[in-house]
Parts: sequence; structure tokens; C-alpha cells
Amino acid sequence: MNRIYRWIFLSFIATTGLAWGPAGHEIVGRIAEQRLTPATTQFIRELHNPEIHIADAGIADWADFIRRERPETAPWHYVDIPFDARKYDPERDCRQPAGCVISAIEKFRHVLADRQANSAARIEALKFLVHFVGDIHQPLHCAERHGDHGGNLVLVHWPGEPQALKLHAVWDRRFVEKNLRDQKLTAPEYADQLNHAVTAAQLQAWSAGAPADWALESHRLAVTEVYATIPETGAARQLDAAYITKNQHLVAEQFTKAGIRLAYLLNLITTNR
Repeated sequence: MNRIYRWIFLSFIATTGLAWGPAGHEIVGRIAEQRLTPATTQFIRELHNPEIHIADAGIADWADFIRRERPETAPWHYVDIPFDARKYDPERDCRQPAGCVISAIEKFRHVLADRQANSAARIEALKFLVHFVGDIHQPLHCAERHGDHGGNLVLVHWPGEPQALKLHAVWDRRFVEKNLRDQKLTAPEYADQLNHAVTAAQLQAWSAGAPADWALESHRLAVTEVYATIPETGAARQLDAAYITKNQHLVAEQFTKAGIRLAYLLNLITTNR
């Protein structure tokens, strides 16, 4: 199925998966913002608005907000690396001209860095970058198991909820909500907590790589953790406490990696201007 028409189809069969939801993208943006160099912070303020922060919904969640009005952007939120694949193949997984989250990040990082591009194009590029770096760290935005559209066609039961949910939706929102609720923190407070827990070794390890590397890492997590105990067919599985607790930690780590890598990407752009 054509990738754009696939997205339209999915929007009719169920609520469209929006990676991490507004709170998740705010968390990623806030972690990144605290790790920007002074030069990068100044660059963003001069480009956009001194009162605007990349964690604000008008930036961090903008790409989801405009997706229905601009359906051509829908394929940029994910990359369908097959479940059984061991590497990323752009010819197979990121077909042009539709593209995918990997090609979108590469495209918009160059637009943002281009001094000849007009300010409107660069501001839009910033908004897409902030959002897509978050998306690429949601494992189900980087994997597809035998035609399940990144878990959108797999139903599971979340504890305490009578209605079955898409596995993709659980990873987009339920884990985020539970982490915030369990910690009794707002999204900014949770972001600060995650940021303060980063070790020097983690910072060095995670401040590296390219979008294709990050997508393949997310794909591996989808295979080994997200899908691990979820059958492909049959009745909707009840998610148990062990699955939820283990993956709450994984989600927290993915938020942190996304924030650090977003800062790394933006800082590289201003360093090379």
C-alpha cells in the first residue's frame, strides 16, 4: 500500500498513532533545551522568537498538529524496517519521493543549517527536527511486524481499561502517562529528573551517531522488548505488571536519548554554520 494512502487508511480504522503524545515531545524538547550551547540557544532565539522554547507545543508537537492538513508529511514520522531485518535498507524502508523519518531528519537539518534558505523555511525545519528526533526514538515508529503497521493492527489490554487498545497507542501515550503519574511529576519536572540522572558515560555514548543508527537501535528495541511477549494473532493480550514496569524504564531511557541527540544535532548545526 502506498505510504500516504496507508496513513489515510489507518486514520479511519483507529486513532492515529502520534509518537509519545504532546507530553512526550515536551519532555524530549526540554531535555534537549538544557543541553544546547549558548550559540545554539542564541541562534534559535534569533531565528524564531526569544520567548519561544523548543519544548513548547507550538514547536515540539507542531508536526502532529499539521499532519491532517498536510498528509504528504505523514510518512516522515516513521520508517518501516521489517521485523526480521538486521539492517536498514533505504531502498526498501525509505522509498522516495515519500521518504521516512530518517530522510526527513537529514533533509531538515540541512535546511536549518542553510544560510541561504528563508527564515520561514528554517523555522519549519526546526519544528520538524524537534518532533522527528522524538519520533525516531519510539520503537514502533521504526519497526513493522509482518504488515501490522508498527503495532497499529495489534490489540492489547492495559490494566484497568475494559476496551482493547492498539499496541502502538499504548507506546505512544500510556507509558508516558504512567511514568508521569507514578512519579507525581509534570512533564517539565520529569524531563529535569531524567536530565539530572544522565551520567558522563551515557552523555558521551548517546551524543553520537546518525538518524539511521538511532532508527536501527529503536527497531532492535521493538523486536526484543516491545513485541517480545505479544503474539501476532489471537485475542488481545493482557499486559502484565512485568511488561509494564520493564518498559517504563525503556521509555524513560528513550526520552533521554532523544533529548540528548536532539541537542547534539542542533549544536552540530550551529557549530558548522
